[in-house]
Parts: sequence; structure tokens; C-alpha cells
Amino acid sequence: MEQINSKQLGILRYAVTIARRPSFCVFVFFLAFYYFTNAGGYKVGDETFISIVAKQIARHGQIGLKLTKPPHEEACVKASNGLYYSKWGLGQSLVEVPSHFVHHLIWKPPPIKNRPIDCVNAHLISELMLIFLVPSTVSALGCVLVFLFGIRLGFSKRVAIVLSLVYGVGTMVWPYSKSLMSDTTLNVAILGSVYAAVSYVSTRHSRWLAISGMCLGFALVTKVTSVVILPCLVIYVLLTIRSSRATRDLLICFVPPFLAFFGLQFWHNAIRYGSIWQFGYNAGRDGMFGFCTPLYVGLWGLLASPGKSFFLYAPVTLLGIVSAKEFFHKKRPQALLFLCVTLTFTIVHACWWAWAGDWAWGPRFLLVITPYLILPTGLFFEKWTSRPRLNRMLASMLIVCSVFVQILGVAVHPISFIEAREQVVARIVDKEQQDPRSYAWAYSENAFVNFSPVFSHITGNWWLLKHMIFSYDIWSDVPWKVMGDFKLAQPKWMYGNRTVPFWWPVAFPVISPPSGTWVYPLAAANLLMVFWCGLRLKRFLHDHGKQF
Repeated sequence: MEQINSKQLGILRYAVTIARRPSFCVFVFFLAFYYFTNAGGYKVGDETFISIVAKQIARHGQIGLKLTKPPHEEACVKASNGLYYSKWGLGQSLVEVPSHFVHHLIWKPPPIKNRPIDCVNAHLISELMLIFLVPSTVSALGCVLVFLFGIRLGFSKRVAIVLSLVYGVGTMVWPYSKSLMSDTTLNVAILGSVYAAVSYVSTRHSRWLAISGMCLGFALVTKVTSVVILPCLVIYVLLTIRSSRATRDLLICFVPPFLAFFGLQFWHNAIRYGSIWQFGYNAGRDGMFGFCTPLYVGLWGLLASPGKSFFLYAPVTLLGIVSAKEFFHKKRPQALLFLCVTLTFTIVHACWWAWAGDWAWGPRFLLVITPYLILPTGLFFEKWTSRPRLNRMLASMLIVCSVFVQILGVAVHPISFIEAREQVVARIVDKEQQDPRSYAWAYSENAFVNFSPVFSHITGNWWLLKHMIFSYDIWSDVPWKVMGDFKLAQPKWMYGNRTVPFWWPVAFPVISPPSGTWVYPLAAANLLMVFWCGLRLKRFLHDHGKQF
């Protein structure tokens, strides 16, 4: 009995030690924060198919779907076994499997025959509540990785906490914490791989390369384009260490887990298409157009256009550009790695026919490069007090603007403006005059929307948020008013004049009024956790690190 009590005491002490760490506090803060601001539903399309596959794995142990009505060929393909398989990678579905499995265990679906509507709605809400934990948890893990990466780069704990806060609240990471698309998972998986590779170079512990290989392998099965990161990591390790040990560790520790995931991807390809070399983007417009966008067009769109400029959706990353020169001089190997990852991922997606990544908030394909533009700003914050007052004011303005832009992204359902805008674009851009098999057909609407400030998502969400707060006449000053009155229909994501941004104030109480008895207390508990962890982080900011 004494031995058991001693073990229990040791476990308790270990748990208390973990709870006192800043990294744990960062994780819990963002988990509660992201969950509190999570959505009231998810977009029909990519997210739906990915979630259906996850549910199929959790309940039946297979990835194939039995569908009575064949979906669009771009979304699914019918294999020789008669089952339908989605074109998307398995990574995001695998992340969602535990939530579906737990929900299936604790809440069995009611019988189809004669089941009351309240029972159906309650089952739907309980499923959504668990699914929304997935992007919230993954995004919170990304914030922890940024904190740990800051420590690894030699910044104080104080600065590392600031970096995690700026990253988690001032970039697209916040809006995408309420998205079930694969970009959130991909971002964290690649960040984990890069962090582990840098940790290996710093410590020479080979286990870090195994972790790096696993993370990059999981990124591969999430989205195959992540394979472009592989040369960046391998070259970084070999050129930084310059010894036979690095080559040996790469072959023994990094390559096997990475190849294991590559094997999983090949199996997924073979079972879907009958060939290991078809990765799911061979049908429809993906197969017809591929990487056909001129590089200068894609780069202009992703970096400078009013509709999709990365720097408009995360202005604070400009501090990373300002800090790049100093970061390069002080931490050259890491700076070159960050530059390589950023340029490679940007160039590849700039050439993709659908470089804008719509329908989505901002340039979602560039979510992956966010950490590598935020981390160099640690040098700026390390010398905060010694910076000229004007520089500090400009930096503060960038941070405030960044947070405001993210508020626009989370306070209004992201599809609401797109649905309203789509009606206008359909009347102006006549696609019927174009060959649907041509790039002009795909490019016309994309260019029209993303290269005009009138149709910018930032402009549109500000328009909707303003009228949600101050009035109900949302059609009185639409961004495209100068073009005329188009007599638009109400977007389906809007109830009256209010969209469905979060699960607790509008969405679930509308779907099922009785759910308010537990939805509101759960929301209050989340908010209390945010305040409590916020106070803990404030204490860490005062107690740890260098003064700035």
C-alpha cells in the first residue's frame, strides 16, 4: 500500500510540475480560447468529405464509402470494389477519427424510425462539439511549438510567450482554428518536423530526427505537396553538421518513419485509383489545369493582391521581414532553413491553378509559412526597450491591425460574405462564353474577385460585422454599391441579419433550443479557463525572461 501511495504521489508531483510549465499554460489558454471562438458549423465541401471518411474509419474500420448518389468526380472516385474514395489525403481524417470514435461510444445515434427532431439535433450537436475540439487542439499545439521554438532559438521565456501570443491571435492561425480543412493540421505537422530538425542540430540527439521524419510523413499523407519540404530539411541537417554522423542518423532515424508514411500514401493511392502514382488530383480541373498559373501572377496574388495578400491577412509578419537581416546574421542556419521553407512552399502554390485556395479566409495555402515569419520577430521583442519610440509605435500598430483582421475572420462566418459576393460575380462574369476546359474559365472569376478591393474578404467581413452591431439594413452600403443594386438573396449562413460565427450564442440554440441548458454553461467554463490561463501567462511574463 505504501508503495502504491508513493507512486501515486510521484505521479501527482509530476502532473503538478507539468501544470506549472509555461508551455502547458500556453496550450490550455489557446485550447480554451480557440474552442470558445469556434464555429457553429463547417463548410460543405472539402470539410464534409474529410469528416465523412473519419466517421467511416471510426465506425467501420474502412476508408471507402457506400454512396447511393455518386458525388462530383472531383471529390470522389469509384474504385473497383464498388466503394467511393475521396481525393483528399488521409491525414486530416485520421486526426478526426478519435473524436468520432469517442462520440460513437458514448452517444449512439437514435433509431431512424420515428425519432423526434430534438433527439436528432441533440445527437448532431454533441458530434459537432467533439469535432470542433480537433482544430482547436491542433492549433493550440502549434502555439506551443512556436513557444518551444522560441526557446530553442535562444529567446527568453518572456519573448517566447509573446511570440506564441502574436502567432496565435495575430495571424490566420486563429480563424483557421475553427476550420476542418487540412491546412491547420498540415501547418502544425510541418512546424513539428522543422522544430525537431532544428532540435537535432542543437542537441545531436537522434530521436529528434525520428520525430522530424514522423511529422513530415504525416504532413505528406495530409497533403502531398508537403514533400517539397523534404530537401530543405535534409540539406539543412547535412550542411549544418557536416559529418558522417548526420548522414547515418538521417538514414537510420529520419528515413524509416518518413518512408512508412510514404508507404501509407502509396497504399491509399492504389486502393483508390489502382496506381500508386495517382495522388488524388488527376480528375476534373485539377487534372486539366494543374500548375498552369504563371509564377508572377500567383506571387502577385498571394503577396500583393487586395483579396489574398498574405501580409494583409497577417500584417504583423512584416515585423519578421524587418527582423530578417538581424536574424540572418545571428542565426544563419535557421534563417536559411526558414527562407527555404517559405520560398519553396510559396512558389509551388503560386503556380497552382487555384492559387487563391477559395472558398476560404485569406491565402490558406500560405498558412504554413506563418511560423517562419513570426519567429524572427523574437529579435525585435528582445530589444524592445532599446528600440526607437517610433519603431515601437509602428510595431504596436501592426499587432493591433493584425488582431483586428483576425477578429473580422472569426466574428463573421467566413462563408457568409462569399455567398453574397458569389451572386454578384455570377452576374458580371459570364463563364458560359468560355470553354469550361480552358484555364480562362477557371481564372476569370478568381482574378476578378481577388484583384479587386471591392470583393476582398476583409472588406466584406467588415461590412457584415458593422451591420450586425449597428443596424439590420445590410444591403444599404454593400462594398460593390457603385456597380448597382443586384437584388441579392439572403446567404444561407445568415439568420435575420446575424451570421453564425460561434457555437454558443447563436448556432446551437437555434438548432436545438433545449441545448442552451448545457451550451451556455460550457461556454462560460471555457471563458473562465481563458481568463485563468491568461492571468497565469501574465505572471510568467512578469517573472521570467529578459526585460523589454
